[in-house]
Amino acid sequence: MKNASHPPETEAQERWTVDGIEDSPRGPLARLERGDGTTFDLPLRLLPEGLREGDLLAVQDGPDGVTVRILVAETLERHEASQAQLEALNNAESDVQDDDGEITV
Repeated sequence: MKNASHPPETEAQERWTVDGIEDSPRGPLARLERGDGTTFDLPLRLLPEGLREGDLLAVQDGPDGVTVRILVAETLERHEASQAQLEALNNAESDVQDDDGEITV
């Protein structure tokens, strides 16, 4: 696999999410999730540098092999949306708590 700044427009892209990064006896692995929910592991050395948990990847098969790149803007949008959801849940939870910390259902 290789990194590319911009893949050719004619090839279809697949999106993977980095579900986790962990050490293994064979070296660091990235646990990846496809759009259909299936997961698999790849050696971290085959993926772009700076890869982090939660990153969204564009994966494209082309005539020169598979190209993988981190979708920085889309990853940031996902993080911001997740943070907004978490804050909304926390605010809703605080609305149902009494002053003494008990939850009213």
